[in-house]
Order: sequence, then structure tokens, then C-alpha cells
Amino acid sequence: MRNAGKIITVAAVAAALAACSPPNEQPSDLPPGAEPTPSEQAAQPTQGTQQPPTQGEQDGQKETCTAEDVKATQSSEGEGYQVTIPKDCAEPTELLTRDLKPGSGPEAAEGDELDLDYTIVGWSDGEVKENSFGTLGTLSVQLGEEQAGFEGWNEALQGARQGTQRLIVVPETMGFAQDGDNPLNGETLVVVAEVVDIAPQQ
Repeated sequence: MRNAGKIITVAAVAAALAACSPPNEQPSDLPPGAEPTPSEQAAQPTQGTQQPPTQGEQDGQKETCTAEDVKATQSSEGEGYQVTIPKDCAEPTELLTRDLKPGSGPEAAEGDELDLDYTIVGWSDGEVKENSFGTLGTLSVQLGEEQAGFEGWNEALQGARQGTQRLIVVPETMGFAQDGDNPLNGETLVVVAEVVDIAPQQ
């Protein structure tokens, strides 16, 4: 009877330990409080892991467009540019530039006056809003001076040379933000500008 009592006691202890063990955890031969060695950890089965989603995936947002994402092709008649606005990335919020053609001669410096031909395209609809190519006049911009109505020229034209053709993405805060009556006020713009001439500061 004593042996039977011992057997019942051992069985009860084993059942209590099994009830306290966490689910899906293999029994261990280690004494309580002992840490498994690295080789013992490697031998234990592991649950499947999944890479955490990126910030954009978590927020459901698109990556921000770069200047390289915007395509510009000069028309065969040389009267402006055809601009393609990407749809798979988000509208930029800072000024972006990319040279389509580098130009030659010295770089424009502060105080120099640049004569430009340009095509302006609205980001929201991809339509040409203004185009000076093929017309009789060009736009004159003096670097370092405040530009009436259109911000962003000073920063966008830094380092330009004569003949430079530059694609410029102008965020809405740097476009016609000062000119409340302009229909392009509050619109992100894509500008393709060609530096026709540079007049050095006198």
C-alpha cells in the first residue's frame, strides 16, 4: 500500500507540472532556473517569423516621387516639352532638380541675369500651363533677387550654365504662392527650363 501511495503522489505532481507548463513548450531536462546553452537553443523548434511591414506599408502611403521619376521629352519641333507625371508615387513637398542637358561655360552666380525658355506643367493634371518655347520672348531671372509671383527660381537655377536644360519640380509652397490671383497658386509644378543666355553681373 505504501508503494501505491507513492505512485499516486508522483502522478499527481506530474499532472500539476504539466498543467503549469506554457502551451507549445517542449519539456526540459534542465533543473529549475538553469539557462539552455546556445546549442540547446538551436535544437529547440522555433515558430515561423514574418518581416515587419515598412512604414509606408503600415500607413498605406506611397513613396515620395524623385526628380528621376518625372519624364520630360522635347518636342520634335523644339517648341517645348512633353512631361509625364508619375502616378505610383506621392507628390514631392520640396524643390527637386535634374539636368536633362548640362550646358557649357561658367556657372551662373548670384547677381547674374539668366534668360530662360520654359514649359510649366501642373502636377495634378499633367497639362501644360505656360510655354515660352517658340514664342518671341524669354523670361529674365536675376539670381539673388526676389522674383515677382514665382518663388523657387533662385534655388532651382544654382549652378546652371548657358544651354543647360533643367527639370525642376516646384512644391506648391514655392510656386505662385505669393500671387493669390494666379490660377496656379497652390499647385505643385514641373518646370523644364533652358538657359538661353547668361549676362554676368556688372
